[in-house]
Amino acid sequence: MDWLVFSVLSSMLWALGTVIDKYTLTKHLPSTFSYQLLFLATELPMLLLLFFADITFVFPWFALGIIAGFSHYLGLMLYFKAMAIEEASRVISLFYVGPVFVLVLAALLLGETLTLPVYAGVVLLVLGAVSISYRKAEGRGSVISPALGLLLLCSAIFSGYEILTKYVLGFVDLTSYLFWDLVGSLMMGLAAFCLPKIRREFLSDIKALGRPVLVWRVANTYMSLTALILYFAAMSLGLASLVSAATSFEPLFVFIFAVLLSLFVPQVLKEDLGRSAIITKVLAVVLIVVGAWLIAG
Repeated sequence: MDWLVFSVLSSMLWALGTVIDKYTLTKHLPSTFSYQLLFLATELPMLLLLFFADITFVFPWFALGIIAGFSHYLGLMLYFKAMAIEEASRVISLFYVGPVFVLVLAALLLGETLTLPVYAGVVLLVLGAVSISYRKAEGRGSVISPALGLLLLCSAIFSGYEILTKYVLGFVDLTSYLFWDLVGSLMMGLAAFCLPKIRREFLSDIKALGRPVLVWRVANTYMSLTALILYFAAMSLGLASLVSAATSFEPLFVFIFAVLLSLFVPQVLKEDLGRSAIITKVLAVVLIVVGAWLIAG
């Protein structure tokens, strides 16, 4: 059951990172392009360190690793955009409809089988996503979260990323895959930085940032990388659908962190703690977690 320990630990670290992302994007750096480039810049030391490891340069595996990095970059961009406009607990819950996409791709590409509990899990995941995508808007009643479309696309991209990860790790070691993944992300970031408008905005935003924000971003980056390594390790040990389902505990961890921060340090993170909002979020998180585990079988 080592894959389960790795998956849960990665979920906790990603949950902490989600809270930091929300705080930074809301309070200090609302530009998702700038935030993504800052995230990439803090990954460079890890890339340089991996360069001196025994990296596999065999085609097509290094090329597939780079393609995975492309999808990783795009998925994170959509995630950051959603996080800038919606509550952290809602964003991460909507993000975790991903096992539905992983399920379909794993069945089609990896030959993983489907059972009746799996179909029930899909239904619960969809119900959870639908319930949390509605929220109250002043003078308008309940409306669909503007982050829904972004996160559905984000989940689809990351699901493809997960399946590609599972496939490539069957032929190359974890260190090599992580290196080429980071190379792919760096290539995407350099392409974005070459655009004059994004470059000017990024340089202006970085000059205005305080040192504590930069320190938190660095800490968050290496928490995320640690979580990613744990996730890759889990992927190399268990079924893709099983590992993906186990990491769906992240919405629960984010919900707990968000409630605690909103109660005790609202200046850092403030979410709607009204009775109806809490009930909706708890119900959605339960549906998503149970649905993901049914999919895992």
